[in-house]
Amino acid sequence: MRLIQLSKRLFAASIWGPTGVDAEDERVRWLLRVGLPLFDVFCIGFGVFGYAGGIPALRDSFGEGYAQSFGLTLSVTALVCLVGIAFPALLWRMEFCGKCLLLGLLMLYAVSVFLAGAVGGDLGRGGVGFAILAMAVVPAWRVSDIARDRVVHQWK
Repeated sequence: MRLIQLSKRLFAASIWGPTGVDAEDERVRWLLRVGLPLFDVFCIGFGVFGYAGGIPALRDSFGEGYAQSFGLTLSVTALVCLVGIAFPALLWRMEFCGKCLLLGLLMLYAVSVFLAGAVGGDLGRGGVGFAILAMAVVPAWRVSDIARDRVVHQWK
């Protein structure tokens, strides 16, 4: 019974609760409740599979240990971001730091793909590098949005 009450209280306090999105944020309700959490879940999955199976561009450029460390770091960082976005008013600092690190990891991965493509003479990898840069737009936007939300909602 207590677990059910705790679950209800957590849900109500989260971004998915009835008051989880303020009227000022109505424009991005779907993004806050669905889009960004899904992005974090996909990054967790990418990191887990990257850890388990390796990330070819990173493995080719830096070795297997580095590729696995990158995958693990990406998963943990995305998990931190997911927890942070669930409770933005309370954990905005955690999400902000996590999104900054996630942005850095994606940029590092893009540079690694470009490097692997340049060294190997593979233009296809360059195209993948641009796709990774496109993914980096999401955490970059969220970092600026958190900074705006901090002022608008007077988060402390």
